[in-house]
Amino acid sequence: MATTREIGYFNAIFVKSADYTNKRWHIEESRIKGGFNNVAMDLGVRAYVVDNEYSSERRKNAMIYSGIFNSKTGTNNLNQFPIGSEITKAVDVAQGSIQKLYSEDRQLTICQEDKTSYALIDKDIIYTAEGSPLQSTSNVVIGEVVPYLGKYGVAEAPESFAIKGGWKYFADSKRGVVVRISRDGITEISAYGMRSYFKENLRLADRLIGMYDNVKDQYVLYLKGVGDTIAFDDTSNGWPSFFSYQPEGGFTLNGIFYTFDKSDIYQHYKNNTYNQFYGNAAVASDVTLSLNADSSIVKNFKTVGYEGTSGWSASEIKTDLNNGLHSDKAKSIATYDYDFGLDVNNDLVDILPSMFQKKENKYFSTLKNDSDIDENEILFGDAVSGIKGMYMNIKLSTSSAAQELFAVSSEVVQSSK
Repeated sequence: MATTREIGYFNAIFVKSADYTNKRWHIEESRIKGGFNNVAMDLGVRAYVVDNEYSSERRKNAMIYSGIFNSKTGTNNLNQFPIGSEITKAVDVAQGSIQKLYSEDRQLTICQEDKTSYALIDKDIIYTAEGSPLQSTSNVVIGEVVPYLGKYGVAEAPESFAIKGGWKYFADSKRGVVVRISRDGITEISAYGMRSYFKENLRLADRLIGMYDNVKDQYVLYLKGVGDTIAFDDTSNGWPSFFSYQPEGGFTLNGIFYTFDKSDIYQHYKNNTYNQFYGNAAVASDVTLSLNADSSIVKNFKTVGYEGTSGWSASEIKTDLNNGLHSDKAKSIATYDYDFGLDVNNDLVDILPSMFQKKENKYFSTLKNDSDIDENEILFGDAVSGIKGMYMNIKLSTSSAAQELFAVSSEVVQSSK
């Protein structure tokens, strides 16, 4: 590569050629065209301070900004960092490194490992004598850093950060929480019925991948290593569902939700095929509920019923006093029996259809008795229905077809013994 040297006489410069073997030099006069009193070339500003012990420094808690970029005027100063200007802004190093920066409406959100803050862009905050903050236009690019209340950070998982309008979501694996930033500050949304789950599983995940599904208006979080994909809905302030797909990432563009799997991109909600993602086999849907009317009373759950479409089956039924598994798939939960006969291999058919019966647009089934019956009781054996317990857990499952489930109920009576 050619180098330029200025000499102190004859207004000339030496230009070294690329032929380093022969070390040939070319001499050029500094005056343009070599004319008398013509304009001479200027080699620019020289540095008068020499630092022979220079070294690089990585400041994980500081930000630096360059000159402006304006495509309309052709200005591109992104490679300029004038040391005469205040071009750096640092945050508290005790809160860890800066993991994520997001700017919106002239406000910069700063996510550190253990703290989340914001700073005004092209504005600064001044305080009145009473201590009230006021925004003021300033020539400072990044204004004063203001921390959000609460010790929440993005840990080392900035990929969990997702936005929807003025709402921002991310996971803090160090504290085992998922939070949302809004105008009200930081809200711990994992506390809405899922606190224990996230306390246990966030620290076990290899990566936390967040995205926002604008089609369903849900924040979707994938816990890689744990294998769970779960969504949060602001409308219900809860976590309505787990999903069977495990995305490498995702985003919403023009009202369409996309995710990635093995470097391929997939569009969601494109067809009427349900519960099937990335070309894999369809996965059945299930809902687990706890029925506990009159919570302090031991009772008999005589029936179980639901409102919705046909096709739901009870894959698990158990109470706190009975650990036996009742199911209308593995065994009949109803008091009536069916003869399913033999299959083509002359074997007994052991796959039972749903025992729910439809009555007045609702589906119901009685439950077999599971308690010991004394001989002196008037009714005993299969004639007595019900499963004893203070509460009953029931898991309803369905196939890959689109099904609806509105309500689940049970007829209960107080236990006699």
